Amino acid sequence: MKNNIKKPASVRQADAYKSEYYDTLNHIWKDNSRLTEIRYFLDTAYNWSDEEQKQAQKPEVVILGTGIPEELVMAAGAKPYWIIGGSLSSIAWSDDMVPRDTDPVSRSILGYIHQPNGADFSNAMFIIPLSSDSMRKIAFELKAEGRKICIVDIPPDKTDKRAQEKWLKQMYSMTEAVANHTGTRVTRKSVSNAVKRVSMARRTLRQFLEVSRGCTDIITDAARLLVQNTYYMTNSLDEWTQHIEALTEETADFSRNMTDKNHNRPGVLLLGSPVIYPNYKVPFLVRDIGLDILNSADSATLKTYIVYDRKTMRGSCRKLICNIASVWYDYDASSAFVKNDILYRYVSWLIKKGDIEGVVYHVLKGQIEYDFELERFETLLSKYSIPVFRLETDYQYQDVEQLRIRMEAFSEMLVQNRYRAANERSQYKTIGKEVKKAS
Repeated sequence: MKNNIKKPASVRQADAYKSEYYDTLNHIWKDNSRLTEIRYFLDTAYNWSDEEQKQAQKPEVVILGTGIPEELVMAAGAKPYWIIGGSLSSIAWSDDMVPRDTDPVSRSILGYIHQPNGADFSNAMFIIPLSSDSMRKIAFELKAEGRKICIVDIPPDKTDKRAQEKWLKQMYSMTEAVANHTGTRVTRKSVSNAVKRVSMARRTLRQFLEVSRGCTDIITDAARLLVQNTYYMTNSLDEWTQHIEALTEETADFSRNMTDKNHNRPGVLLLGSPVIYPNYKVPFLVRDIGLDILNSADSATLKTYIVYDRKTMRGSCRKLICNIASVWYDYDASSAFVKNDILYRYVSWLIKKGDIEGVVYHVLKGQIEYDFELERFETLLSKYSIPVFRLETDYQYQDVEQLRIRMEAFSEMLVQNRYRAANERSQYKTIGKEVKKAS
């Protein structure tokens, strides 16, 4: 007889979550199995997601989002445990805590914290950057639960002379708070060592992104995003860095040996709300309709370009912390800023490379701070005759076919633009030859 016993809600939610990350990882493996080094990053994501693995974890310091200088946390004796959202299934674990219209990233973050059979956060200190109103509410919820929290209020206007001063004081206080929590003494050496490890990881990631750019026949856009996202999942940053180097070399070898590279797909820039594992429906969809994501531009991507020169690394321990925090603030592209100039300059630099043919502007429902920036980017892109497709969605999958229809029309327009540009170049060459012949 067939067993019709209904599973408890908590079990159904756990099954849905497992299916979600399984499907994503299997999809990426299927499309990238020729790369042996991709296994490490798939395993890293799997181990971070797996229920049994999570139950064994007792994080000391938890960072919500990506807007905190992790080198300062590491210098204070803690290995950051990142929670950055990305899961549709985890939202169910926070349904009773926040309104339905709360943005999916914030709901997912809160869900991860309250995940049944998840990591043990009982002795953790939560570092919470107040990058949006939703994060303020999360901070209030966690404080009401009696959890130990450290709030970082991001000054939203970089032109305010007092903004950086406020930020530096908060970063020094945060570093002290982490050190007191871990029982570690912050020294100049511990700060310097943390900076070296993080800087090496970022530099290696930049090299990988450059080498793999436009190589979707070798490594897909979703796989590149997964590699970036596993920075926030690895248990060993040094080991992660070594595997990035190996993957970069393997990708470069394939690229040199390929004779049938496919350059027929238009290249686009993915801008707006960050795409976070395991919800990769956007890069999967972009690939399905025949486009390549040449670059993504968001706060996490900008982190890879943070570089500390020799001048920054001079002085006392306190001076070192302040110098690091200052450079970080200058490069931070958080949605908290009223005017995201660093992101604007980065996008301008990418466009001047000359191979971006369109922009997919990704907006998660509820994250209206990204919509405030859209008009400014549209004005910039119009100067280069680059069309923009605004894609508003959430973590649900029901809208995929509707999005597909609209994005296929966008893709067709980019293809037509490419043919039109090729015909114009051909005409100019013909005219040039005729003029030369006549002279």
